[in-house]
Amino acid sequence: MPYDTSDKSLRRQAMFLQAATVIIVAATVLNYLRTGEVVPFLFALFGSGLTELEVDGLLKGLALALPSFLYAGAVLAAGGIFGRIAAGEIFSARNSAGLGAVGGWLSMGAIVAMLVTPAVVDWFDLGAVRFRTEPTDMLIVVIGGLIQMLGFVHARATALRSELDQII
Repeated sequence: MPYDTSDKSLRRQAMFLQAATVIIVAATVLNYLRTGEVVPFLFALFGSGLTELEVDGLLKGLALALPSFLYAGAVLAAGGIFGRIAAGEIFSARNSAGLGAVGGWLSMGAIVAMLVTPAVVDWFDLGAVRFRTEPTDMLIVVIGGLIQMLGFVHARATALRSELDQII
């Protein structure tokens, strides 16, 4: 079925957003490789061995980067939805599951940012485990839960639409 004018606009927007998701995820990974201690770690690992300080630095760097990678997972899941919308697939079980995945990745990233990252960093810096609850992280958890719920609602709406199509 050919796209009408509004569908063509939706398709173009979805294609643009899918490309943006790829760029964002690539930039996230490249930024970590640039700022993280991965390259020195790899040279030390395959070279003369690792010092305790190098291992601690890598683990702290991973703990600091983990929320960003989880958020990048949300962006990748959204990119899948955009790609399917660009192909004309709007109401589908895969898009419903994708919405749920976006919300799950967001919530998990914020929970890790509040609980795991500060605990690991403070353990190496201070020898104590601490947690940090920032308002933005708490909001992201709630927004992620909302998006997950929208995924469930989308799945139910898709099932109802399928039932109505069979009746008609």
